[in-house]
Amino acid sequence: EAKSPVKGIAFGAIASCVAEMATMPVDVIKVRLQYAGQTSGKAYNGILDATVSTVRSEGPSALFKGLTPALVRQTFYGGLRYGLYAPFRNFIGVDANTPKDKIPLYKKFLAGGGAGATASFLCVPTDLMKVRLQVDGMGGSPRKYNGLIDCGKQIYREKGITGAWRGSGPTVGRATMLAAVEMTSYDEIKLQLTERKIIVPGTISGVFITAVASGFCSAICTSPLDVVKSRVMGQPVGPDGQGKLYKGMIDCFVKSVRNEGFLSLWKGFLPNWGRLGPRGVICFVTMEQLNNMF
Repeated sequence: EAKSPVKGIAFGAIASCVAEMATMPVDVIKVRLQYAGQTSGKAYNGILDATVSTVRSEGPSALFKGLTPALVRQTFYGGLRYGLYAPFRNFIGVDANTPKDKIPLYKKFLAGGGAGATASFLCVPTDLMKVRLQVDGMGGSPRKYNGLIDCGKQIYREKGITGAWRGSGPTVGRATMLAAVEMTSYDEIKLQLTERKIIVPGTISGVFITAVASGFCSAICTSPLDVVKSRVMGQPVGPDGQGKLYKGMIDCFVKSVRNEGFLSLWKGFLPNWGRLGPRGVICFVTMEQLNNMF
């Protein structure tokens, strides 16, 4: 935890950008697995097939599609999500000097959710551009966007400034749940494992085990909202600015379950967990190092 909110936001932004660059290929494959199968049969036979098919048809650089808006997003979203956690926690009645093991679990959950919701809503436009660029050219279809700026212009032409917040419902819902579960579970798992002398706090191995376990909890809880977010944001849009496949979050939930079964809401679960675990390790290790240095 940083010594001040400003440092917390700065360290969170740096750590989030480093983690985003390291896990971007996994995120691209995750989004494509989530997006696939909406209008036709199964597009990929798992993670390996999705990776090989993407590289074969679009080249290795396709695994880093959407990196620019992702980094812009993480600069603000990542920074605010981690940096606002402590201020939110203090705002709901937790004294700044209270030991972590004495803070009620529900207050950690509320603080994480509040920080995540605030950060996510402000950064929906960059998330929308990231998803659009990640699925652009998928399956051999012609590319629609010529980079970040062109994508932003086309989104604005579709439905004005409000169009930049398309999919904000599942996006904010996912981010709220992710931040709440990740921050709460990380603190709690770290505490429990330390008390049982399974890990030593501050070590790379301790952070790795805690972050992977926390990432699993986060992936389980957030996958349904993550799938819906990818589908609502990535769907084709008509001349009227309306999505061609879904009217909104609830419609996407209903159609996905009706057409592909309940488990379709956990499509891309393995790459989702495979991203959240290492991403958490990189974020928390980077922030701990920055806290120690500054």
